[in-house]
Amino acid sequence: MKKYPHTESTDMVIYSQKPKKEKKPRVWFTAICSALCASVFTAAVMGGGFLYYTSHNQPAQNVQTTAPVSQVQSSNQDATATAQLTAYQDGKKVLSITEIAEQVGPSVVGVVNKAKVTPQKFYDPFSGRYYYYSDPSTEGQTVEQGSGSGIIFQEDGYIVTNQHVIDGASEISVILNTGEEFAATLVGQDAKTDLAVLKIDPGSTKLTAATFGDSTTTKVGEPAIVIGNPMGQEFSGSVTAGIISALNRTMTIENRTYNLIQTDAAINAGNSGGALINQYGEVIGITSVKLTPAAGIEGMCFAIAISEAKPIIDDLMASGYVTGRPLVGINIKDTGYGLFIGSVVEGSGAEEAGLKVYDMILEVDGQKVTSTQELNAIRDKKKAGDYLTFKILRDGETMEIQVRLSEDKSNANAQNG
Repeated sequence: MKKYPHTESTDMVIYSQKPKKEKKPRVWFTAICSALCASVFTAAVMGGGFLYYTSHNQPAQNVQTTAPVSQVQSSNQDATATAQLTAYQDGKKVLSITEIAEQVGPSVVGVVNKAKVTPQKFYDPFSGRYYYYSDPSTEGQTVEQGSGSGIIFQEDGYIVTNQHVIDGASEISVILNTGEEFAATLVGQDAKTDLAVLKIDPGSTKLTAATFGDSTTTKVGEPAIVIGNPMGQEFSGSVTAGIISALNRTMTIENRTYNLIQTDAAINAGNSGGALINQYGEVIGITSVKLTPAAGIEGMCFAIAISEAKPIIDDLMASGYVTGRPLVGINIKDTGYGLFIGSVVEGSGAEEAGLKVYDMILEVDGQKVTSTQELNAIRDKKKAGDYLTFKILRDGETMEIQVRLSEDKSNANAQNG
């Protein structure tokens, strides 16, 4: 409110050369002046009151005010309380990307797949000698044949990674984010879910274990952070960020079906086995798959949901393989016009029941099957010890055969020294 200075008046007496006869004041003039002054005063008071009311009850525009000290303190406390509320969601503290990198970064390691060199050679029947494609002096040496990432999930040295990262390794090394390298033992692996558990002996080195979250509560659009070693140890500990693009993406890779989380956070070769992390610093996925940039594809990366990986990890730690998984004991040939049994595993339930090579599979448990994936989907609803009924065609004759499912131990005893 703009204030104006008071206007002061001064009574002045004016004299002429010839003094005039003094006149008596007129009563009516005095009364009018008094009434006018009273009206002006009243208007000034009411006007000031109106300005005060509007300035305190209407939104201020480009007005700076100074509040009492107690009011300022109250406002600051309210702002602090609001900031604290916005920093928490679902009872958990929301972290910045920097905080997530600092918290989870030490839990992500490099995993190096090493193999012994076996020089390729061929026999020349004309000379009666062997010829080598590579230097024979390297035979028996151990060389790196690939690398990926892993996640420390127990401080005593247990690490989870992708099975394809350590597939075919004769030796495995784990490299911490500090650069320290340790020999690792393969505790268990499962090709079907592309998961493997390793164990290192950290000695006096203190390890930082990551916290596993609940991927079943993850929502599309939430922040997603990836930590791993793209392109090997040269770029170890790389952090990329994006969002959760989709959930429950079913993908079939090399006849294996996966249920995956999709993200646009960058994943590259070497990130496999690394961590997909939510805004609370919890691991919600194990990075594993990326669609190559063919036909304009960009930013489509995938991770194994941690809630689905947990029971597999527990089984691998306890038994070295996934327990209770049903096995029929046949290999199938999909000819395009029917499913035929290509081979029967010795000692399996299929052999005991009498399934044979060249049998054509028509139905399984009353359902028509036209692909290996359909047959596996029916089988995977069972457990070891259950039965499957196969309707087959053999030598022009249709018959039904019940097969007792055994336990799949194909990845058992996968530990190495």
